[in-house]
Amino acid sequence: MLHRVQQTVRYLGAAGADDRHATETARILRELGADHELIVAGLLHDRAKPSATRLWHRVGGVLLSRFAPFVRVRLARGDSTFARYLDHARRGAELAQGDGASDRVVRLIARHHERPLAADERLLARADREALP
Repeated sequence: MLHRVQQTVRYLGAAGADDRHATETARILRELGADHELIVAGLLHDRAKPSATRLWHRVGGVLLSRFAPFVRVRLARGDSTFARYLDHARRGAELAQGDGASDRVVRLIARHHERPLAADERLLARADREALP
């Protein structure tokens, strides 16, 4: 868990980090031989993450996921920056669905913070991790 917090601190130190992260995730997926839908999911997976996200939101999300997942679910309701950060995977999946993305792309976006079950989810999780600074 400490490693994830350290990655988050490095990630937040870079200006434009969210856009670069999405582009880098897609690039890594291409290098790994991913198909078009998986690359699209890589580009869009953090689309609903609020631009006002701060370090404490990210650290709080990691800690809640690990130690208090039911509290995390309750806190993800609402429209605060923290709620939108905690719920960005589901909200991003809804945006993608509304834009006509395939069911697979929607699933990948919705599950990108869950434990990966399918091979495509594992590949997205790997690229997401490797795309962090």
